[in-house]
Amino acid sequence: MIELYNIVKTFKANKENIHAVNNVSLTINDGEIYGIIGYSGAGKSTLIRLINQLEVQTAGDVIINGVNFKELSPK
Repeated sequence: MIELYNIVKTFKANKENIHAVNNVSLTINDGEIYGIIGYSGAGKSTLIRLINQLEVQTAGDVIINGVNFKELSPK
């Protein structure tokens, strides 16, 4: 199961905060198939990178099979 709770990803650009992903919550149960669709620049790739932890969220929780990624060591 994949669970996202209030996921936020913010980047700094020219002293301004850019919200690539803002307050996203969803649950994907075992065996379910989802697609991420949207306009160019909407944050689709960033959302996927947050799920697989190639990017670390600014706020919120990513939980995979009951394990909160915030609680894992960086190794």
